[in-house]
Amino acid sequence: MIAGRNRLTGVLAVGVLSLGLLGSGVMAQDATSIPLDMLNATSADVQAYYLPGDYAGQSLDVVLNASFFNDPASADVLNAGKAMFEEMSGATVNYIPLPENQMYDQVRLEMSTSSGAYDMMHTGAGGAKDYGLSGFLLPLPMPPDASDFFQGDLQQYMVADTLYGLPMVTDTNIFYWRTDLFEAAGLDPAAPPQTYDELREYAIRLTTDVNGLHPGEDGFDPNNIEVYGLGFKGVSGLASSWEWYNYLYAFGGDLMDDEWNVTIDSPEAVASLQWVVDNFREYGIYPADTTTYDYTEFHTLFIQGRMAMAINWPYMWSLIQNPEQSQVVDLVSVGRKPGEVTHGGNIGGWSWNVFTMSDTPELATAFAKFMSGPDFSLAWGRAGRAPVRASVGEVLSAEDPVLTAAIAVNQADGRGVDWLATGPSWMSIEAVQHQAIQEALIGAKTPAEALTDARAEIEGILRDDGFYEEILPQLLGES
Repeated sequence: MIAGRNRLTGVLAVGVLSLGLLGSGVMAQDATSIPLDMLNATSADVQAYYLPGDYAGQSLDVVLNASFFNDPASADVLNAGKAMFEEMSGATVNYIPLPENQMYDQVRLEMSTSSGAYDMMHTGAGGAKDYGLSGFLLPLPMPPDASDFFQGDLQQYMVADTLYGLPMVTDTNIFYWRTDLFEAAGLDPAAPPQTYDELREYAIRLTTDVNGLHPGEDGFDPNNIEVYGLGFKGVSGLASSWEWYNYLYAFGGDLMDDEWNVTIDSPEAVASLQWVVDNFREYGIYPADTTTYDYTEFHTLFIQGRMAMAINWPYMWSLIQNPEQSQVVDLVSVGRKPGEVTHGGNIGGWSWNVFTMSDTPELATAFAKFMSGPDFSLAWGRAGRAPVRASVGEVLSAEDPVLTAAIAVNQADGRGVDWLATGPSWMSIEAVQHQAIQEALIGAKTPAEALTDARAEIEGILRDDGFYEEILPQLLGES
């Protein structure tokens, strides 16, 4: 028997978890400065942890997910941090944006050869455990104000008692819907669908062709749809699998059981993927080119006014509120994702990591600390990203109670993604997972066939990578 475990099912401090934007528009960050008011109000030891020393003449190469620069508000936070750190430390910070679907493989290649090409990066929820367990990351000192971080989020980046990532933002998917389209269809915008069966029914009523007809009505033209009831990020990439995990959990499925056995082809898991596939292939409530949709294609369709409902990360809220990009300003509400067997969803996040191959590890650690300070958490919240700190959540709760409530209730329903704990196997497993989803979407396999084949392949990856013999004991603190 394999050792059991306790599952982290979200963040405990739900009442203060939030993100917010002042007023109805995006609160743009000053690209050169973020006031360090929260840090200045802390004790001397906390300030000493986050504020950099003198690193004049040194340089730092930082890999970032390029999508963060597609959102002006997020780009402003990153650019402000870079400018402030350079001024305070005398060092030079070089950002290296890479597409997410290429970023991990490219970085792993550089780390495996100890090329020294990069000093640090920010990674999604699984990166810290993956690279930490692989020996590619330096342990980071625990912040003196660690109790201010949401503990479920902090633990995403730890292996036993060792911290490999300093939290940057946390994340959970939320439910978006067009209030004006609800009203036009005779639906109450204050009463969104509560189950995924209801969500499909609403989506059929909201999918509208150029003649105002809906799927199932005589004369409906599936080739000339003006508004889709719902969407799905169907690209063969992380966006696909991380949306599907919400449905997997809600339908009562899971990725692994309490003894770390792979369970992705359970009846509940198959039912959740069948729901997605039927939406696409049978009911036509997703766009015809769904299998090419990554985040950019998905949120662009929504902010252009051509998608009635969506499940996505909170970053999309800031895009919706920006009149320079959005055609749906003030026409969208947010709330709890529907449930099925239960309400469920995934939690994720991003953290700052320092590579063992860095030529300037002290400088890289100083930048990771600086960018995880309380004022940057506040800046991320105002840029449309969920903060990682209770103190910041309290500030933002007063600024946008609608979005605050949506984040809080979905975070409470959320749970971690088990693949993240598999360390070096994580990305290989994810590749198998999103390929299985794509095969089911295009009809190459049934959902049951796709998930059964994926389970066998994932079990082989775990076996070949020595997960049960080498990685699991580390997770359990036994080695």
